[in-house]
Amino acid sequence: EYTDEEEEVDDVDVTLENAYYNAKGMRENGDISEAADAFDKILKMEAEALNNNEDNTDDEKQQKFGPWSYKAIKQLVKLHLLKTGNGQEAIRLYERLLDCIASPGCAGVSPNAVEKGVNGMLDRVSSGNSDQVLAKSVYDATLRVFHPSSGTCPNERLWFKTNLKYGQLLYEMNETNKLTIVIRDLLQKEQQGSSTNLMEIYALQIQLYSRQNDNKKLRQIFQKAMRVQGGIPHPRTLALIQELGGKMHMASREFEAAGKTFFQAFKSYDEAGDPAR
Repeated sequence: EYTDEEEEVDDVDVTLENAYYNAKGMRENGDISEAADAFDKILKMEAEALNNNEDNTDDEKQQKFGPWSYKAIKQLVKLHLLKTGNGQEAIRLYERLLDCIASPGCAGVSPNAVEKGVNGMLDRVSSGNSDQVLAKSVYDATLRVFHPSSGTCPNERLWFKTNLKYGQLLYEMNETNKLTIVIRDLLQKEQQGSSTNLMEIYALQIQLYSRQNDNKKLRQIFQKAMRVQGGIPHPRTLALIQELGGKMHMASREFEAAGKTFFQAFKSYDEAGDPAR
């Protein structure tokens, strides 16, 4: 049998759920301004409900976020990225989303949902037509929050995956000094880690040394990558390593080795369904 307090909590949750799906409907119908206002109201409604909960301690009464706030802020970020094109508002809201993730009121959001939400944001800002300065701001904010030792919400797995993607962005921006630092940080964390993660780091290093025409270091890392046992790297990662290894062999006039390596790269690209094949 429910107490009055439990029924009140359930009522609030139903109200928030209805408000959330109504706001999504507005966005899907193209009512962007109305949808933004509706999502914003969800944040105020949930914050008020959380602060009115008599079971909260004094510290918890200051909390501003809950599971519906997480969903609403995520939708607001997507709305500004994809609909309004307001990058500054998107990054402001994304930083608010990270605050939400780190708050005690967001315990109802599963780690998988957090990882999916963060990765979705990183993928959106890393797409070819995105503002690279905006993307960099998003990555910097994400890495600060999830840093394993100094973050407000330490998460080594998410920090590591984010840093890998950040390294790729820095490579595309030709920021080689910062990329070198990212690779160093990744290698320090991966000393006792998985073979799959090592291959991802080696792919970053090989791209860097290939661009710098540092064939000595390129050969060293390529040989290390080819000796890695176990792990299941993405076929695209393997293809990239093999393609650049093939180019390295060509530059050294090692034509037989180049032919074999290029053939392996083609097979890996084909397995990945990548047009680069």
